[in-house]
Amino acid sequence: MDTTDHIMWLLKQAAHSTRQAVNSAIRSHGVTTEQLGVLKRLADTPGLSGADLARRLLITPQAVQLALATLERRSLIERKPDANHGRILRSYLTEEGLRVSTDCHVDALTCEEELLDVFDAAEQEMLREFLRRLVERAPAEDDAVEG
Repeated sequence: MDTTDHIMWLLKQAAHSTRQAVNSAIRSHGVTTEQLGVLKRLADTPGLSGADLARRLLITPQAVQLALATLERRSLIERKPDANHGRILRSYLTEEGLRVSTDCHVDALTCEEELLDVFDAAEQEMLREFLRRLVERAPAEDDAVEG
């Protein structure tokens, strides 16, 4: 089998190309896909910490901190010390942050629909099911680190 036909390589390429497409779709809002992920999670669950966001977004704490700093500079979020743990900063969307999050999310979903229209509805559902099964089968992150 040609190495370019390996399923994991194709998954990586698909993830990369779809991320680029979504980045292009939301570029006019001045945010990246990572920043949109932060905004969306904060819209759904206000007050998350950087560590919470990193776990939920499957990105490094450093990437989250960079995204938070950029969003805070743009006044899309505000960070406040945790009432019980002063060193933990909780993040909240501003009104402008909520507007940008909503607008970006619409554009990202439109992009997703355009990308996936190569599949009919049944194929899209099959793809979802295949990916869910793959995710469920993969070892937990803690398991993968142990040896």
